[in-house]
Amino acid sequence: MHICHINLARGFSGGERQTLNLIRQLASRGVQQTLIARPGNPLLEAVAELPVAVRECGHFIKGHGAGGDWDLIHCHDGKGVYWGLIEQWLRRTPYVITRRVDNPLGTGWVTRQAYGKASRVVCLSSAIRAVVQHTVMSARTEVIPSSFSGFSVDENEVRRIREEYAGKILLGQVGRFLAHKGHAVTLKAAAQLESRCPEAIFLFLGEGPEEAALKEQAQGLGNVEFAGFKDDIGNWLAALDLLVFPSLQEGLGSTILEAMQHRVPVVATRAGGIPDIIEHGVNGLLVSPSDAGALAEAIRSVLADKHLRERLIAGGDDTLPRFSPERNAEAYLSLYNDILS
Repeated sequence: MHICHINLARGFSGGERQTLNLIRQLASRGVQQTLIARPGNPLLEAVAELPVAVRECGHFIKGHGAGGDWDLIHCHDGKGVYWGLIEQWLRRTPYVITRRVDNPLGTGWVTRQAYGKASRVVCLSSAIRAVVQHTVMSARTEVIPSSFSGFSVDENEVRRIREEYAGKILLGQVGRFLAHKGHAVTLKAAAQLESRCPEAIFLFLGEGPEEAALKEQAQGLGNVEFAGFKDDIGNWLAALDLLVFPSLQEGLGSTILEAMQHRVPVVATRAGGIPDIIEHGVNGLLVSPSDAGALAEAIRSVLADKHLRERLIAGGDDTLPRFSPERNAEAYLSLYNDILS
């Protein structure tokens, strides 16, 4: 079996990390693989030490002349979907799509063709599956969730972070500053909790286009800090007392899994695929999207109740095996074999 992974993303974020996780797991199982990615994408460097052939491709209409001896193409991002469709037109090579976001599909003819002709459209959550089927009823869909990445942790560095914020309760939100990630809602909750939980500090770990607007909104709040993008995000996650995940729209929410791996309780929203991970009161707390008051109250309740925190952490421990990289890879291998048999 030879799998060609196509990921034409311009940067390296959650989808690219999941692509890398899968490639690593398949390599450990002896699967022959090729990765096609944009020139300069960190994915290319990340697989350099793995037994994976690589090709560079800057656009989905390019890179088709040479062909390849792969049996199946796995499209990991939106542009890669069209690369897979063109290969299917040219060589009848079957392709699989992984759809990672729950925003609506385009309704144009090419998009409908791409999703309709895929041998399978893998959706990270039931919410994404519903979105795909709403637009392309003929799409052959299947749910395979993301895996946790297992970010490395240096206990000395975790200790240093805790010492830097000695006496503080660390509430973190991790990810790019995008409107649908709900940072503005977190800031409203922070304003409500500033006097009620004076020892708590909200750390925003990331960067992005909404940063300036969020910093303006945060003016005057003494319990908010913009800590920037962190290469060692595992250390920062491990140092948190609580992860805040208030997305208005979310494909699944793999950062929740990373927090659970570090035994950090989670307060999140009932948005997109998040309820596929979190069962309210069992392994986290869920509130309605955009409800800053409910978010503040959920945060306060976790901070105030040691037994609740312990219960949510234990629930996270029980949840993680369903989202392991090994289980994710086995699900994809089973899918590949089913398509090629």
